[in-house]
Amino acid sequence: MTRRDPFTQSSHLPFAIVCLIVLMIAAMLTSGSALAQSENTPMSLGDVLQKSTQGAPAPRVYLKLPQTVPIPRNNPVRTNPAAATQPAGPGQIAPNTTTGQSSQGEPARTTESPTVEQAETQEPAPPKIQPGGIAKLKLEALLSSDGQVLQRGVNWRVFEEKRDKNSRLPLLHNVDGGSIDLELDPGSYVVYAGYGYANLTKRIVLEKAGNYSESFNLQAGAVRLNAVATGDVPLDASILTFDIYNRDTTDGDTQKLLVQNVKPEHVVKLTEGTYHVVSSYGASNAKVRGDIEILSGKLINVTMIHSAAKVTLRLVSEPGGEALANTVWTVLTPGGDVVKRAIGAFPTLALTAGDYTAIAKQNDEVYNRDFSVDSGLDRDIEVLAKVQ
Repeated sequence: MTRRDPFTQSSHLPFAIVCLIVLMIAAMLTSGSALAQSENTPMSLGDVLQKSTQGAPAPRVYLKLPQTVPIPRNNPVRTNPAAATQPAGPGQIAPNTTTGQSSQGEPARTTESPTVEQAETQEPAPPKIQPGGIAKLKLEALLSSDGQVLQRGVNWRVFEEKRDKNSRLPLLHNVDGGSIDLELDPGSYVVYAGYGYANLTKRIVLEKAGNYSESFNLQAGAVRLNAVATGDVPLDASILTFDIYNRDTTDGDTQKLLVQNVKPEHVVKLTEGTYHVVSSYGASNAKVRGDIEILSGKLINVTMIHSAAKVTLRLVSEPGGEALANTVWTVLTPGGDVVKRAIGAFPTLALTAGDYTAIAKQNDEVYNRDFSVDSGLDRDIEVLAKVQ
């Protein structure tokens, strides 16, 4: 029986341990090189996501975006200090520089835009006036945007913008005509252009000496009014008048008298819009009314139709006799309403077609007669001075 030396059997153990240590060191060196390579090579996040999500169900969404996204504030402009210190090359614009020129060849002014809160509280800055020299101002007026310049009939008034001690605007010029040329000092002015009952007022600023021009679009038209009796029977133009009303927009739909006692065939110039016209034939009850539409740059002719006629009242002692003087007249409707009162031997009245009663008082005696008025038929109405 051979006895093994324990020392000889144990000699294999160190060799195995050494081999194990060598293998561990080799593995560590291999993983270290792979780690170093992964650190030097950029990772493709898309590849990672693509590989990790292939065949996987869609992930749940736990974040709900708001329906409205607030507008982000403007980021401050970042400049390169090195570039800011270097001069700009040809054809380049230096950083943080605004360029531009006005029409007069002077550098354009730039101002910082205020915030909304500042804009609500700040008043507009007064214009910069450069005193000295003469500012030549040409003024012209038009009836419409595509119309011709008016050659006559325009009233121009130029006021200083600064009020005097009586809180009134000092009047500098009051000129009638078409286009006008004025020489003024640089400053702010209030200019009024009137064309009949159409007008327009503007504030004009002449910042410095030079040539200026301003056009006034009056947006105006005109109307020529006339009236006849039913059947195109001419009326007595001496007692025919027209009143023109416009709607007062500041007080609802109320009508405000604009022009009064316009004679027939007279042209009235008005701002475009709707107007209400009342035609009066005489001073009694013969009235008609209607709406008209004024168009800018147009002249319209309006003929209104009355159902009326003139009657001349006469108190006589016999048919066809002389009219008695100092007679007091009262004309009534069939309902007893007073239409007109008059004094004289033969007053003439314009009445709407219909039935009436004439009452004549002479001294202490009273006489009366019923009569009718037919449209367009003028006639005399005789009342006999006989006690009924």
